[in-house]
Amino acid sequence: MALSENLVELLVDKYIKKGNVLSFGTSEMAEIFLKKVALKAEEEKLSFSVVPTSAKMAGMLTELGLEVVSLNDVEIDVAVEFVDQADNFYNFIKRDSHSLVRDKMIAQSAAELIIIAERKNLVARLHGKIPFEIAIFGWKRTVAQLEKLGRANIVLRDGRPVKTESNNYLAEVLVDRIYSLEDLEFQAKEIPGVLETGLFIGYADRMLLHNGHIEVKSRMDFGSQNKEAELMDEKGFFTI
Repeated sequence: MALSENLVELLVDKYIKKGNVLSFGTSEMAEIFLKKVALKAEEEKLSFSVVPTSAKMAGMLTELGLEVVSLNDVEIDVAVEFVDQADNFYNFIKRDSHSLVRDKMIAQSAAELIIIAERKNLVARLHGKIPFEIAIFGWKRTVAQLEKLGRANIVLRDGRPVKTESNNYLAEVLVDRIYSLEDLEFQAKEIPGVLETGLFIGYADRMLLHNGHIEVKSRMDFGSQNKEAELMDEKGFFTI
């Protein structure tokens, strides 16, 4: 997913206000994007605080001189997630994650959750690999139980299971077609070793879809969801 300057411009100019509490979901993409947003905000003298979702992000915030706050003390005004797939009902799948537990907590806290995806990944029905954060204890048994949902495996890196920031493992289940998102989420959570899923149902408020230009969709004002997009020129920039 390319990180265009247009996305940074749009996010800072339209959705981040002075004094906001922000958070960015755990992923390599989010860390890169946060740095770009911080530099843009510095140019515009825009101050905000951030709830870090990873140790690396916390260190980055300190280096950038941004205020670090805890989810124990504040709620989030605007959260940003990079997602792998989304549907027209603002449900989405996130696969690139350092901690699905933290990501779900951030999504639940945010007054506004903005998701960013490539336009080609807006689909009629979510499908493909669904990630799961699972307990290390008895992980093989948990993966075997996930097989009832589809072909399951533990996520490996250099031949070893990937550990999350929350000190758990990640597993993936290949789902050809999801007929009921709620049923999948419920059945997965019924397995004792499953701590969280990469399936986000009903959290997102706004979608920024990009493919050369930026398309804005919002369920907060469904009747005029693309008015913002219409204000952008052919290069993807807002004209006002």
